[in-house]
Amino acid sequence: MPLAALMFTALAPTLAFAQAPAAAVAPVVAQANVSTAAALQLAERATQLAAARNMKICIAVTDADGHLLAFTRMQGAYAGCVEASIAKATSAARFAINTITFYDLARKENLAIGTIPGILPAVGGVVLKHDGAVVGSVGISGDTDLTEQKLAEDLSATFP
Repeated sequence: MPLAALMFTALAPTLAFAQAPAAAVAPVVAQANVSTAAALQLAERATQLAAARNMKICIAVTDADGHLLAFTRMQGAYAGCVEASIAKATSAARFAINTITFYDLARKENLAIGTIPGILPAVGGVVLKHDGAVVGSVGISGDTDLTEQKLAEDLSATFP
Protein backbone atom coordinates (compact mmCIF):
# COMPACT_ATOMS: atom_id res chain seq x y z
CA MET A 1 0.00 0.00 0.00
CA PRO A 2 1.43 3.41 -0.90
CA LEU A 3 2.54 5.65 1.94
CA ALA A 4 -0.15 8.26 1.16
CA ALA A 5 -2.87 5.62 1.40
CA LEU A 6 -1.48 4.35 4.71
CA MET A 7 -1.43 7.86 6.13
CA PHE A 8 -5.01 8.50 4.97
CA THR A 9 -6.20 5.22 6.48
CA ALA A 10 -4.49 6.01 9.77
CA LEU A 11 -5.84 9.56 9.88
CA ALA A 12 -9.35 8.84 8.59
CA PRO A 13 -10.93 8.38 12.04
CA THR A 14 -9.31 11.60 13.24
CA LEU A 15 -10.45 13.52 10.18
CA ALA A 16 -13.99 12.18 10.51
CA PHE A 17 -14.07 13.24 14.17
CA ALA A 18 -12.72 16.69 13.36
CA GLN A 19 -15.42 17.21 10.73
CA ALA A 20 -18.29 15.80 12.78
CA PRO A 21 -20.68 18.45 14.02
CA ALA A 22 -20.01 19.26 17.65
CA ALA A 23 -22.72 19.11 20.26
CA ALA A 24 -24.23 22.48 21.03
CA VAL A 25 -21.72 24.16 23.32
CA ALA A 26 -22.30 27.64 24.60
CA PRO A 27 -19.40 29.79 23.40
CA VAL A 28 -19.98 32.32 26.17
CA VAL A 29 -21.26 31.95 29.70
CA ALA A 30 -22.74 34.73 31.76
CA GLN A 31 -21.12 35.41 35.10
CA ALA A 32 -23.16 37.15 37.74
CA ASN A 33 -21.34 40.18 39.11
CA VAL A 34 -22.12 43.02 41.44
CA SER A 35 -22.84 46.13 39.40
CA THR A 36 -20.68 49.20 39.60
CA ALA A 37 -23.65 51.19 40.89
CA ALA A 38 -24.24 48.64 43.68
CA ALA A 39 -20.51 48.62 44.52
CA LEU A 40 -20.52 52.41 44.87
CA GLN A 41 -23.62 52.21 47.07
CA LEU A 42 -21.94 49.59 49.27
CA ALA A 43 -18.86 51.78 49.67
CA GLU A 44 -21.08 54.71 50.64
CA ARG A 45 -23.06 52.57 53.08
CA ALA A 46 -19.81 51.30 54.62
CA THR A 47 -18.60 54.87 55.05
CA GLN A 48 -21.83 55.84 56.81
CA LEU A 49 -21.74 52.80 59.12
CA ALA A 50 -18.05 53.32 59.88
CA ALA A 51 -18.60 57.00 60.72
CA ALA A 52 -21.47 56.06 63.04
CA ARG A 53 -19.14 53.56 64.74
CA ASN A 54 -16.27 56.09 65.01
CA MET A 55 -14.12 54.14 62.58
CA LYS A 56 -11.69 55.59 60.02
CA ILE A 57 -11.29 52.92 57.39
CA CYS A 58 -10.65 52.01 53.78
CA ILE A 59 -13.37 50.14 51.90
CA ALA A 60 -12.83 48.13 48.72
CA VAL A 61 -15.57 46.46 46.68
CA THR A 62 -14.69 44.02 43.91
CA ASP A 63 -16.49 41.96 41.29
CA ALA A 64 -16.59 38.15 41.40
CA ASP A 65 -13.10 37.94 39.88
CA GLY A 66 -11.60 40.26 42.50
CA HIS A 67 -11.25 43.33 40.30
CA LEU A 68 -11.83 46.64 42.04
CA LEU A 69 -15.17 48.35 41.34
CA ALA A 70 -15.34 50.88 44.16
CA PHE A 71 -12.95 52.21 46.78
CA THR A 72 -13.19 54.77 49.55
CA ARG A 73 -10.57 55.98 52.01
CA MET A 74 -12.12 57.89 54.85
CA GLN A 75 -10.39 60.99 56.17
CA GLY A 76 -7.89 59.90 58.82
CA ALA A 77 -7.63 56.28 57.66
CA TYR A 78 -4.07 54.94 57.65
CA ALA A 79 -2.34 54.96 54.26
CA GLY A 80 -1.37 51.31 54.66
CA CYS A 81 -5.03 50.37 54.79
CA VAL A 82 -5.52 51.20 51.13
CA GLU A 83 -3.68 48.13 49.85
CA ALA A 84 -4.88 45.99 52.77
CA SER A 85 -8.58 46.58 52.07
CA ILE A 86 -8.10 45.86 48.36
CA ALA A 87 -6.09 42.69 49.11
CA LYS A 88 -8.78 41.45 51.52
CA ALA A 89 -11.56 41.98 48.99
CA THR A 90 -9.51 40.45 46.17
CA SER A 91 -8.63 37.36 48.20
CA ALA A 92 -12.23 36.80 49.29
CA ALA A 93 -13.57 37.10 45.74
CA ARG A 94 -10.94 35.03 43.96
CA PHE A 95 -11.28 32.12 46.35
CA ALA A 96 -15.02 32.63 47.00
CA ILE A 97 -14.47 32.46 50.75
CA ASN A 98 -14.34 34.97 53.58
CA THR A 99 -10.75 35.77 54.51
CA ILE A 100 -11.42 35.07 58.18
CA THR A 101 -11.49 31.37 57.21
CA PHE A 102 -7.88 31.65 56.02
CA TYR A 103 -7.03 33.61 59.15
CA ASP A 104 -8.49 30.91 61.41
CA LEU A 105 -6.71 28.14 59.50
CA ALA A 106 -3.39 29.93 59.76
CA ARG A 107 -3.79 30.50 63.50
CA LYS A 108 -5.34 27.20 64.59
CA GLU A 109 -3.60 24.80 62.22
CA ASN A 110 -0.33 26.76 61.98
CA LEU A 111 -0.62 26.54 58.21
CA ALA A 112 1.57 28.66 55.98
CA ILE A 113 -1.54 29.47 53.96
CA GLY A 114 -0.44 33.07 53.54
CA THR A 115 2.41 31.91 51.31
CA ILE A 116 -0.06 30.80 48.62
CA PRO A 117 -0.33 33.61 46.06
CA GLY A 118 -3.56 35.56 46.41
CA ILE A 119 -4.58 34.20 49.80
CA LEU A 120 -4.63 36.73 52.60
CA PRO A 121 -5.17 35.23 56.07
CA ALA A 122 -6.80 38.27 57.64
CA VAL A 123 -10.19 39.43 58.85
CA GLY A 124 -12.36 41.92 57.00
CA GLY A 125 -12.68 40.32 53.56
CA VAL A 126 -16.21 39.03 52.94
CA VAL A 127 -17.87 37.65 49.81
CA LEU A 128 -21.08 39.10 48.43
CA LYS A 129 -23.62 36.52 47.28
CA HIS A 130 -26.71 36.68 45.12
CA ASP A 131 -28.89 33.58 44.68
CA GLY A 132 -26.13 31.54 46.30
CA ALA A 133 -23.43 32.63 43.85
CA VAL A 134 -20.46 34.83 44.75
CA VAL A 135 -20.88 38.07 42.80
CA GLY A 136 -18.21 40.16 44.47
CA SER A 137 -16.62 41.01 47.78
CA VAL A 138 -15.92 43.76 50.24
CA GLY A 139 -12.68 44.45 52.08
CA ILE A 140 -12.42 46.60 55.20
CA SER A 141 -9.19 47.80 56.80
CA GLY A 142 -8.21 50.42 59.34
CA ASP A 143 -9.64 49.38 62.70
CA THR A 144 -9.53 46.38 65.01
CA ASP A 145 -10.02 42.86 63.70
CA LEU A 146 -13.42 42.49 65.32
CA THR A 147 -14.82 45.79 64.11
CA GLU A 148 -13.53 45.31 60.56
CA GLN A 149 -15.05 41.83 60.38
CA LYS A 150 -18.36 42.98 61.86
CA LEU A 151 -18.69 45.86 59.40
CA ALA A 152 -17.84 43.62 56.43
CA GLU A 153 -20.38 41.02 57.56
CA ASP A 154 -23.02 43.70 58.12
CA LEU A 155 -22.51 45.00 54.58
CA SER A 156 -22.67 41.50 53.11
CA ALA A 157 -25.88 40.76 55.03
CA THR A 158 -27.60 43.78 53.50
CA PHE A 159 -26.58 42.89 49.93
CA PRO A 160 -28.38 43.18 47.57
